[in-house]
Amino acid sequence: MKWINKKEFGNFYVEQLESNPDIFLLSLNDNENRFNDDNLDHFHKSLDYVESCENASCLITTSISPKFYSLGLDLDWALPRGAKNFQEFVYRFHALLQRVLVFPIPTISCINGHSFAGGAMFSMAHDYRIMKSDKGFFCLPEIDIHIPLTPGMNAILQCKITNSNTFRDVVLTGKRYGGKEAEKLQLVDKACTDILEKSIELAELLHTKGKDRVTFGSLKEEMYKNASKELLNKTIGFASRLKLFESKL
Repeated sequence: MKWINKKEFGNFYVEQLESNPDIFLLSLNDNENRFNDDNLDHFHKSLDYVESCENASCLITTSISPKFYSLGLDLDWALPRGAKNFQEFVYRFHALLQRVLVFPIPTISCINGHSFAGGAMFSMAHDYRIMKSDKGFFCLPEIDIHIPLTPGMNAILQCKITNSNTFRDVVLTGKRYGGKEAEKLQLVDKACTDILEKSIELAELLHTKGKDRVTFGSLKEEMYKNASKELLNKTIGFASRLKLFESKL
């Protein structure tokens, strides 16, 4: 496979599949691909570019790192900034999740390595997930890092993990799921070794649906109306009980 028309946005870049330029690839190239203000800005600029290309009708996201898809929020960067700034940062992360959730063309998360915490949520915001069967874990470790999910985070997970027992275990145990188990539990659609090839195959099947962005986007907005509302509401819910948010900083 060959990719063309590379456009760089900070640590990320967007390309098109030469054999079908309607299929776009967003590659994350910041090692652990943690979310901070800079990377959130790069994400939005990348998505702005894809939306500006009238022919774009399917988006695949993946990572250049051989080990990580995304490890979620950059807590080492965010927490020292104080409670108020951290809370505003979480709202900006929510806004990215909501944008991906209702993005008006098909989206495929090509999970090449570890997808933890906010990285797992980002993956869940996509329409489809294809994960390495022999490398990497899907994990929501909030129980172990002592940071409760916000209502928006909870909503995006709940609308994608529809089996209540699986949802319970993912959230309350912090278990790490390899690709094969994640597929069995329908956390991902497919686990395999040739993830990019399978992602392209799926994109080839889906991309015509993304030609009508008004209908495709409207369908997603209606499907995920409740989750979108929670993500756009500026509240952290019971996470406000954290001592961090008792600070006036």
